[in-house]
Amino acid sequence: MSAFLISTKGQIVLPVAVRKALGLTPGMRVNVKVNGKSAQITPAPAKKTASLKEIQALLKYNGPKVTVSDMRVTD
Repeated sequence: MSAFLISTKGQIVLPVAVRKALGLTPGMRVNVKVNGKSAQITPAPAKKTASLKEIQALLKYNGPKVTVSDMRVTD
């Protein structure tokens, strides 16, 4: 078991051996489950990323075509 310090901000630094054992890399998220007076740290599942087709479907415009010059606002 490894012991490490908690910073004044409540942050901890996991030793390299622990990060390697869990497969943790910079930027990854972790889950912390509290069990009484102990805690279990596990890698969090990766968030699903949207495909290009899914993004294009969100941005699809079915209205009338508008020219760039019509979009420009002049005072």
